[in-house]
Amino acid sequence: MSELIESVEIAPNTYWVGKRDPKSIFHANPYLRIFRGVSPEGRAQQFNLLIDPGSRSDFAVVSTKVSSLIGSLSRVSAVWVNHQDPDVSSSASMIVAKHSPRAAVICSEATWRLIQHYGIPRDRFYSTDRVQGGLKIPTGGHVIPVPSPFCHFRGAVMLYDPETRVLFSGDLFGGLTELDASGLWADETDWRGMRAFHQVYMPSSKAVANAIAAIRRLEPKVEIIAPQHGRLIRGAWVDYFMDRLERLPVGLDILEDEDETKNLVAWNSVLERVLETARMYLGPVADDRIASAAEELEDVVVFEADGPRIQASPRWALGAIVNAITQNEAPAIANVIKQEALVAADELDLPPPDLRLEEADVDA
Repeated sequence: MSELIESVEIAPNTYWVGKRDPKSIFHANPYLRIFRGVSPEGRAQQFNLLIDPGSRSDFAVVSTKVSSLIGSLSRVSAVWVNHQDPDVSSSASMIVAKHSPRAAVICSEATWRLIQHYGIPRDRFYSTDRVQGGLKIPTGGHVIPVPSPFCHFRGAVMLYDPETRVLFSGDLFGGLTELDASGLWADETDWRGMRAFHQVYMPSSKAVANAIAAIRRLEPKVEIIAPQHGRLIRGAWVDYFMDRLERLPVGLDILEDEDETKNLVAWNSVLERVLETARMYLGPVADDRIASAAEELEDVVVFEADGPRIQASPRWALGAIVNAITQNEAPAIANVIKQEALVAADELDLPPPDLRLEEADVDA
């Protein structure tokens, strides 16, 4: 990653100012957004927002890159903090205490209750809870706080810049980066590291899905996701990673499924009934659809000559298989297959897989 020694402009007036250790797979991503405008008196104005400034161990590199862009760290106008973890925010106290005497620290009330213990003065705190509709920038324009509760902290708040269409997502969409990865932008090779990161640090798939639903509601549509860890996401990869993450079992989901691993024989019996029903209605299309989801299922399902077999996270795996089979299928058929899965699980005293029955179209 020698090409990342300098700051990188990821969008107009928006810069990655982080550090890359070539011997590490875990990196932090601080960002600098420079807003420029003109005062009512006709004077040029500039508002410099440092986003998730990073850890004290990265401070020397981050401060050098920021200073090269705006002249001095003293010109930082505000520091945005997604949540309180030291890898995200521990350098904030150094910045506001020694280098940027007028900079505000913008975060949620829940985050402030913890980062104040870094020694940040109370009068520097500006709460995102006061500006849910948007934070006006003195130079004109605005940014939008996007709460992402329990991703992974209760008070985590993402930041959306509608002008550049960049979402600063904090730990959500973060990941581990392979040592031989080149450049700053993610591709399909980043999925393994992203999956591992989320399964360890995110508490539940519901929290992740709720945050992704909030992202999908943003207008205009997000074009770049800039996470706190790993590589950045742009273009078609935005939907690709959103789709995959919102279906991923994480945290408590995995622990609950581990309890069900002792019932693998029963879960595979349910799967056999589902496959029999699906093949009866869809023929070979059912197996083709499962095969198309093989990458998503690779850690929990083995594909044998006579069909798939669940080997881990059985409740989630069964739901993922059924959803793959019934995707874009007519409700009249999809619901029969889903009901077969639900009934078969109930008959064997297994918890129901997470499946949603579709509403059938009714002619007026």
